[in-house]
Amino acid sequence: MNRGIVGSVMALGLLTGCSHDRPVDPQGRHTVIWLYPVDVGTKAMTEKLVAQFEMENPDIHIDVRAVPGSQYQTKLKTLVAAGEPPDVFVCGDVFFAYLKPFLSDLTDLARRDAKEIDLDDFYPAVQKAMQPGGHIYFMPQWFNVSLLYYNRRIFDASHEPYPRADWTWSDYAGAAKRLTKNGVWGSTVTTGWWGEWLTLVHGAGGDLFDPAITHATLDSPAGIQGLTFYRDTIKDGFAPPPGMGPATGFASDKVAMDYGGHVGLWATYRQIPTLDWEIEALPKGPSGRRGGEISLTALGIAKATPERESAWRFLKFMSSKESIRAHVDRGYVAIRRSVAAEHRDANLPPRNRAAVEIALNSAEPIPSSKDFVEIALDLVQPEIDRMLTEDVSPAEVTKKATEAANAFLRATNGAAK
Repeated sequence: MNRGIVGSVMALGLLTGCSHDRPVDPQGRHTVIWLYPVDVGTKAMTEKLVAQFEMENPDIHIDVRAVPGSQYQTKLKTLVAAGEPPDVFVCGDVFFAYLKPFLSDLTDLARRDAKEIDLDDFYPAVQKAMQPGGHIYFMPQWFNVSLLYYNRRIFDASHEPYPRADWTWSDYAGAAKRLTKNGVWGSTVTTGWWGEWLTLVHGAGGDLFDPAITHATLDSPAGIQGLTFYRDTIKDGFAPPPGMGPATGFASDKVAMDYGGHVGLWATYRQIPTLDWEIEALPKGPSGRRGGEISLTALGIAKATPERESAWRFLKFMSSKESIRAHVDRGYVAIRRSVAAEHRDANLPPRNRAAVEIALNSAEPIPSSKDFVEIALDLVQPEIDRMLTEDVSPAEVTKKATEAANAFLRATNGAAK
């Protein structure tokens, strides 16, 4: 078979999503295949939720196919490329733009069942993030939003006032410098990932791409300013250089602040009795409080699934108030406002939940581009790493990273000029 025919067959498989060996349930139930990224911490919760759904929907069986989280995207892409995608899979994350061609547009179902799913119960920023291009392709379970984490014990020992909602970058850097002493770092720097440096670029008023995502714009004055501040956290001595900080980071109780930490770590922090921690909204940059990352963990349905209605019932259940309550009890922040108002975890840190809503008001999803991950990690990140480890200037780094990104866009899309 020649290459052209192989390509045509592969393209047909990608479009049809046909499956060779769909399981037949001995009880005659509709079977929905869910490719699930297994997490030891959430395994019991997930099994309980699936069992409850099946009890309430006796005509549907959820065939859970667990995959280690680190292998999930590779497994999913392999199944998609083979024309055998699962009926339901995680898709509200950074890989959405890549997976979009294989996802069912759920807008018609969401409109039909609008009263039941109650979109207005989700935070406005979540509603925006879950409707890329005005269409609904997935239903969320929980979210992450960038926040400032701080260690109250370390602040108290130094008689340093706690961070406030009106803090600026200058306030943050000043406190971090004063707190760096006696084996304690004032803050951390997250390396090898865009979560912090892109947030700072946004805070300075810059962007990785233009609004149409046809050109990289990291080399703008604002982009350079944001990366300069990022670099200076290390250069000014209040954050550890890559590979030199505590192995467990903020959880070590040896770091005063974590800029842009993950909401998903709340459950872990709550299990460390000595860690006296709290949260605040990110400090304001030159462009104000703008551009902290928001990302969703959500479930979508394969475009060609023969079980669209059954899968949709499962998605509705997994984003229902009942499911969100289970997630909150496991340590996640409530994605529905009504569940947040129940204060189910009011006796657990963090206490300053108002910081979450402040952060949501200015948060932004990552650029909706199928090329984002490759550009950010393979082209931009190595240059930023050089800035942190080889004393390369932010101006040079942004120039080279932008040139590489635009060359990639020209080669793949023919868009950048």
